[in-house]
Amino acid sequence: MSHSAIPPRLLTCNCQHCSWQIEFDAGGIKGNEIISLDCPHCQKETTATVPPTDAEIKQAEAELEKANAQKLINEKVAQIKDLLRKRLHANKPIFLYDSVFVPVDSVLDERDLADDFDLTLIRKLGLLGWDIVQAVPKTIGIGLKNMNNTGLFGEEWGGGIGGNVVGVYIIIRKTITFSDLTDDSTEDEVGQFILSHLDNFG
Repeated sequence: MSHSAIPPRLLTCNCQHCSWQIEFDAGGIKGNEIISLDCPHCQKETTATVPPTDAEIKQAEAELEKANAQKLINEKVAQIKDLLRKRLHANKPIFLYDSVFVPVDSVLDERDLADDFDLTLIRKLGLLGWDIVQAVPKTIGIGLKNMNNTGLFGEEWGGGIGGNVVGVYIIIRKTITFSDLTDDSTEDEVGQFILSHLDNFG
């Protein structure tokens, strides 16, 4: 198995004993790592700290920026959850609203769109405390043709526009209690819900 050669990275440091300038190869060594060197002038062992490369600096800056952004998001989620706790303390209800799409065992142009009307997901959500508020059908518009071959101009289109229900968007709701608002701002269900819809909270 062939390995790609690590390009050399020649650096210099001063010996800690005689201040002699030592050149060494830091290729493949991570930034801020401390290495040991033998001084060719005084023959004593000295150490040097390898500075980070430009790529390592950029990566560290990007990771710091990402961490700061995540910190701000976590703080915002925590603030929203505090507002929710105040609402519960005032005996005001809190609901989470979401929707799921369930295909309907419909036939369109002699083609089955779904095998059956499967409520497995709805049953699982029910066990997790979600209840159904409303169902909104999704339809596909189709052209209805009535071909007439007896006219003077051959086939004539004499139909309109129809539709076929292919599924339903089921709007679901869950009532939130104090026990749902844990101290982990983004780890519980409410925190995950707020994260998913953070733009809705202004």
